[in-house]
Amino acid sequence: MRCTVSMAFLIAVSAALVTAGASSPARPAAVVQAPEVNTLMRDKLTHTQKILEAVVTSNWFELETQTREIEQLTNDPRWTVFKYPEYAKHSAEFMRAIRALHEAAAQRDLDKTPKAYVALTLQCVECHRYLARARIAE
Repeated sequence: MRCTVSMAFLIAVSAALVTAGASSPARPAAVVQAPEVNTLMRDKLTHTQKILEAVVTSNWFELETQTREIEQLTNDPRWTVFKYPEYAKHSAEFMRAIRALHEAAAQRDLDKTPKAYVALTLQCVECHRYLARARIAE
């Protein structure tokens, strides 16, 4: 039962985050990201969706694989293309969150893993909000 409550919570939070992102206003054309960055972010999204599936199904191998894939994305030069003052802080927080998720997966911890996934997702949302505000301010 305890695991079911955690998974239901995880799914509800993920759905709320997706809905919140979908309802944000469109950005002006002048602040649209470069295609290379869009591709990188799409790759990150694909991996995080696979992570959600792995968390919900307790597929530890897939969870570790996908967290390593995201860790590798953070080493891609496109990851640091933004030169906004707070971006490095957000990026570091994201990397800490992905390492925490990877550690929880390696420990096969059914309590820490969903919480680490939610923390990771919140880092994505916070950084995207920051970047949207920074670009609009330009």
